[in-house]
Amino acid sequence: MKIYTKEAYEKIVYRRKSIHFVNLIRGKIVVDVGCGSGQNCLALKNRFTICLDFAINQLIEAKRRGCEHLIQADMEYLPFRQSSIHSLMYIASLHHLKDPSLTIKEAKRVLVNNGEILVTVWLVQPNFLLKHYVIKKSVINGVEIKRFYKLYYPWELLKLMKKSGFRKEIYKLYRMKSILPNNAMYYGFKQES
Repeated sequence: MKIYTKEAYEKIVYRRKSIHFVNLIRGKIVVDVGCGSGQNCLALKNRFTICLDFAINQLIEAKRRGCEHLIQADMEYLPFRQSSIHSLMYIASLHHLKDPSLTIKEAKRVLVNNGEILVTVWLVQPNFLLKHYVIKKSVINGVEIKRFYKLYYPWELLKLMKKSGFRKEIYKLYRMKSILPNNAMYYGFKQES
């Protein structure tokens, strides 16, 4: 499933504007995991922000937009020392994984005690026939692109984060261009070990 996403995002270089939830981030060192074209980095200009993506074209676009600290890596294997990062953001990236447990375990490993994490995912939606797993097809420059999505039930992200040892500060269902909520946002902290 990751291969669909990597191939797609090597060809797609657009991303929406930054999501307003990034204003919750307070840490000194922020890693935007699955940064796309850097829209969230630009919203955090007053912080040391690292853009991490496994698609090189996304990082090239982020650089063009003014992001300075770029890393090509897989979110399941973060290239950081244990307890070295203050803040992690997974904005619309975690839902590209069939099983996010390794990624969340990595997040917990690299965050400092009480380090903050911000996650947004897509929810199960009527336009995808309420399926949990979806392969979305798009045509970009005449080429068919496939992207994998794990669509979350409204309670699923909250349950995952609690089980993984994070303390919830905010959990919210919200909508983007939809009548019904079609996204979930989690903001919380790594609990001290």
